[in-house]
Amino acid sequence: MILDNKLVAANTLPKLLKFNYERYRDGRIALRQKDFGIWQSYTWKDYYENVKYFALALMSLGFQNGDKATIIGDNDVHWIFAELGTMAAGGIAVGAYQDALPTEIKYVIEQSDSSFVIADNQEQVDKLLQIAEELPQLKKIIYWDPKGLRTYNVPSLMFYDDVIELGKEYERSHPGLFEDKIENQDENDIAFFCYTSGTTGVPKASMLSHRNLIVPMRGQNAIVPGFENDVYFSVNPLAWILDLPMFVIRALLTGAIVSFPESPETTPENLREIGPRIAWMAPRLLEAMTREVQVKVRDSTALKRAIYNLFLPIGYHIVDLKVRGERINIFWRMLSNLAYWVLFRPMRDRLGFRRTEWLFTGGASLGTDFARFFRALGIALRSGYGAAEMGASWTLQFPGEEDVEGAGRPSLDMEIRIGSNGEILVRAPGVMKGYYKNPKATEEKIIDCWIHSGDAGFFTEDGKLIIIDRVADLMTLKSGGRFSPTYIENKLKFCPYIKDAVILGDGESYVAAMISVDYGLTGKSLEAQGVPYTTYTDLSQKPEVYELISDYIIQINRRLPPDHRIKRMALMHKELDADDAELTRTRKLRRGYVGKFYDGFIESIYSGSCEYTAEAEVRYRGVGGRSTKIMTTVKIVDLEEKQ
Repeated sequence: MILDNKLVAANTLPKLLKFNYERYRDGRIALRQKDFGIWQSYTWKDYYENVKYFALALMSLGFQNGDKATIIGDNDVHWIFAELGTMAAGGIAVGAYQDALPTEIKYVIEQSDSSFVIADNQEQVDKLLQIAEELPQLKKIIYWDPKGLRTYNVPSLMFYDDVIELGKEYERSHPGLFEDKIENQDENDIAFFCYTSGTTGVPKASMLSHRNLIVPMRGQNAIVPGFENDVYFSVNPLAWILDLPMFVIRALLTGAIVSFPESPETTPENLREIGPRIAWMAPRLLEAMTREVQVKVRDSTALKRAIYNLFLPIGYHIVDLKVRGERINIFWRMLSNLAYWVLFRPMRDRLGFRRTEWLFTGGASLGTDFARFFRALGIALRSGYGAAEMGASWTLQFPGEEDVEGAGRPSLDMEIRIGSNGEILVRAPGVMKGYYKNPKATEEKIIDCWIHSGDAGFFTEDGKLIIIDRVADLMTLKSGGRFSPTYIENKLKFCPYIKDAVILGDGESYVAAMISVDYGLTGKSLEAQGVPYTTYTDLSQKPEVYELISDYIIQINRRLPPDHRIKRMALMHKELDADDAELTRTRKLRRGYVGKFYDGFIESIYSGSCEYTAEAEVRYRGVGGRSTKIMTTVKIVDLEEKQ
């Protein structure tokens, strides 16, 4: 078909956008954004013109081929307009996380050599103005939400609507410039800088070309087809290598609609309204959903708890039968149908997955307990494996596969092999061009066209990839036994009251754990018991909370090999926080940093001490960055006495 040939020829993101603009001249919707409680629609014509005039405005302001523009803000249509507009102007879009501190944003802008920044709102603009004097290369800051910014008298600030008008004016004196610009772009041109999560050090900018992003998505769409009538919901940070290929590029390839929430706070409600057929969510979001369900069930009526406890095991049994490849007889099919109408359908509707046929997750390890939970509800949860350095090349669990442990199989044109040390090596169309301004790290990462992932894994007999852990994170006990701390941490996080866990034991005689409780959900449990508390520190050290967490860990220990069981544990006096560099912006544990920062704490655990005097720094906002230090006593308990 001529249409298909044109689609194949559209080998850059701006070309794909132009293809859809010419294809859907009937006013078909491309994007939706909820604003003031109403879903605002943008047609493919609106989409194309916003990108066009934004690109022309950048060019009128001196933006050249190869220049970079950093984008920071919540998931929003303007992020996409700015991203594709930057690419259409011949530049490279750079993603920054919306919750990043000013120092982190400065690093991204400085390291990427960005001359323009496109920001969401007053919060992001204020961060940028704090560091603007330290960034002499920064020419303009463009913002799209004007609330609170109309009185700012800063020459470098520009409102998005004014930028669009500037682009329209520039087109009148430069007709055809935009079309010629995108027509002359090549698929090997760098399109996007995706920064690594920085679990082992400073984040690095993975240079991804249009080919790195588009070709793998064509292959994935052939395995899990997307259609024109699909509606996607963008919920993961757009700076992460997740939503851009999975939804934005997939929508450009299929003509589907991409929807954006009104705000982070309204995301659950907006997701429920959309009810997407295909969804992609980071493990962190799925873990939070699971914890919330478990706590709400415990706080509900006796009848609802009885229904949950009666029918959920039916879902688990069906999952186990499918995993083993056994036939589901008519008795279990009838029970499964009953469970669907009584429990699973209402729960899926509440979570926003009533119509979801495919729920993808990846970017971090999701525990098998979470995978079994969503599968039990009848949601086809599919785990994938990828990284910023692999672009849009991800492994997939193919249709019909029911595995809850693996990360699927290599997608089309993707090769994976296991190195002699157990490291996963990848060769694929999505593999980055290299790290920006870091040839040494590039040479260490890409050897003979193979990405050395740093992750340990293996293939099962039937060709499914199993991820064990980071090679550097695998631990060895004094006895010589090796274990994966992430595996145990994921088991612990299935407890609704545990938000984060840090497993210890490398070079020690036994395994121990530092636990960060979920303040909101644990607080609700204490309130139900009539136990008063004040701060997070006070709550975490309550005997009732220690009892609650200890009981759960003892249950987990029974399912672990004897050498891997947790013998001592402590509840941390604070939540692990990305602002304190304990987590990455994608909420992955920075194990090396945590080990160094809490070395005294860890030493107390392994010395047999019953408590540790912790020191924490509290920083105040709005008072010149003043901070103070607080001291608190953290209890350390021996779990062997309880078992």
